[in-house]
Amino acid sequence: MTWEQLVAFNVALLVAIASPGPALLMATHASASRGRAAGVAAGLGLGLMAAIWTMMALLGLAVVFELFPMAYIGAKIAGGAYLLYLACKMWRNASAPANAQTPPAGRAFRQGFLLNLFNPKSVLFAAAVLVAVFPAGLERSRYAELAS
Repeated sequence: MTWEQLVAFNVALLVAIASPGPALLMATHASASRGRAAGVAAGLGLGLMAAIWTMMALLGLAVVFELFPMAYIGAKIAGGAYLLYLACKMWRNASAPANAQTPPAGRAFRQGFLLNLFNPKSVLFAAAVLVAVFPAGLERSRYAELAS
């Protein structure tokens, strides 16, 4: 792994994190409606699952999805259903005051984790960036560095 590959990987991650999507919307919503602790907890949940997806991509999750296309289709359907669930929940509670009930920060962590777990974009991004940026013969000892 060269310095250039590591920089390219982190620049791609920065662009993905800064691009609007369900994760950014959920983290912003958690911060605005439940406070800083909930926003940080949501970010930690999102980050942990992103690290897990990266590790799984490094270990060959793409191969599993190629061998079992129904698993990939199932993951996409489950992800879409979860995102629709979150959207409906936000829509239903849109008129409620922001500080009506403040759930614990642990719930925000769980929501962030589950959002990235069921977001197909996270899986595809991790697999695509790793394949494009890093060589096929990367030492396994370097996997933990990339996932963190």
